[in-house]
Amino acid sequence: MPPTPADGPGVIAVRPAGRAEARTIARLTDMAGEGLPSHLWSQMAGPGEDALSVGAARAARCAGVFSGKNARMATWHGAAVGVVIDYGLEAVDRPGPDVPSLLRPLCDLEVLAGGTHYVNVLAVCPEARRRGVARALIADAAARAGRDLTLTVASGNDGARALYAACGFAEAAQRPMGRGGPPGLSGTWILLRRPAGTGDRL
Repeated sequence: MPPTPADGPGVIAVRPAGRAEARTIARLTDMAGEGLPSHLWSQMAGPGEDALSVGAARAARCAGVFSGKNARMATWHGAAVGVVIDYGLEAVDRPGPDVPSLLRPLCDLEVLAGGTHYVNVLAVCPEARRRGVARALIADAAARAGRDLTLTVASGNDGARALYAACGFAEAAQRPMGRGGPPGLSGTWILLRRPAGTGDRL
């Protein structure tokens, strides 16, 4: 279990995620994606399989952009409390007609993010928020990137947007969310960009 606020500030460390942490990665990924990941995983689930198990299986892979090889875990008081999944995003092809309307806006924004280092997932457990965990994960990604960072955030996530602005991210583009997502997910997806060399703002 993650530590509670009574445990104090503790020491935040960032390290490669372990294969045994795949379910934690999946849970945090769903949190970061406003429920969209589990919505998609549920459509991939086989008989007797739940959405989180599908996500965990994908997170445990050693290949693909959403996989353990691209995941790094933040720990606080020795417990895993946050994750970042990031990678270099080279030139991205425009989505073809087979891409569902739900995902097309996100694919469109990834096209615009080509040539940057893309933060696909960044999430922190509620129990460990406002302690610098997210900032530590962003700093870790920036140190490894060597170029601009980009990420996508939901327009309704005011807390995340405020954090990213404080860390040097600015809006680069936005697209209306596609239809068919989980209940309550509406608004726009916003692509944020943080120029390389702004680490002093973290």
